[in-house]
Amino acid sequence: MASIRNVALLGLGAIGTLYAAQIVARDPTCLRIIADAQRIARFRADPPSLNGRRLHLKYVSPDNPGPTADLVLVAVKAPALSSALPAIAPVLSDTTQILPLLNGITAQDVLANAFGWARVLHGFVNCNSAMRIGHAVVQQGTAKIVFGEALNEPPSARVTAVAAFFSRLGIAHDIPADMRSAQWRKFILNIGLNQAQAVFRAPNRELQRNPAAMQLARTLMDEAAAVAVALGIPGMNQVPKRVEKLIRSLPPNEKTSMLQDVEANRHPEIDLLAGTICRLGRELGIPTPANESVLRSWDPQKLDAGL
Repeated sequence: MASIRNVALLGLGAIGTLYAAQIVARDPTCLRIIADAQRIARFRADPPSLNGRRLHLKYVSPDNPGPTADLVLVAVKAPALSSALPAIAPVLSDTTQILPLLNGITAQDVLANAFGWARVLHGFVNCNSAMRIGHAVVQQGTAKIVFGEALNEPPSARVTAVAAFFSRLGIAHDIPADMRSAQWRKFILNIGLNQAQAVFRAPNRELQRNPAAMQLARTLMDEAAAVAVALGIPGMNQVPKRVEKLIRSLPPNEKTSMLQDVEANRHPEIDLLAGTICRLGRELGIPTPANESVLRSWDPQKLDAGL
């Protein structure tokens, strides 16, 4: 595959803003942000910023996106992914690669159903301490894009091309041998940490000092791990214990993106997390009562409708 030279990005939340800033810091001309006219007007009136530095970005609309892109980074929230598909289509060529940077385990499937597996990679971001208020993002911790095909022994030419682009721009990244296992490890962490913070409406310190909060996180993760084991994902039984240990070591005041959504009165990604586990649990005959309780607390109609 040819080298990556021009990139399109959808979604300027915390993750999208973080990577837009990293790209334009090294190559200001290679990135364009695809958004509808109303969002573009808002971004121009109140430009996104990272750590107090405003970003000067090129915005294009889906009906006039310019040339096709070598790489499309998708950083919208999971509930908005399906509605973002029409904005992706105009920038695609036969060789364009699409890399989702979303939470969860299903984004690549949604994209591949629309655009084909030859264009779509698996991906997510491990990111610490990213806080967003309006269009302003503060991020002082570490961040890494984890991506690849389902299996990467060795990485394919298209994965290697994307990795070379990230290396050229100084973007930290990792290509795991088994991408599916890597996604599930992150997913189980989010199932416990993100949802427990959202339920208790408090950052890490609540889980660290309140046994009930930590027990909820652990129970949510145990259910998710049981589903993963039933699906044949290797090594998942040990993940909840390791994540519990990790949570106890995290900065006490750190907030997940889900807690930030709750505090900003945005609908949290409960359906992406608990909803996915409950659906898979029903299909596999695995009980998921704690996740069902969390899902019902935000959207009782989901369970009544059989998800």
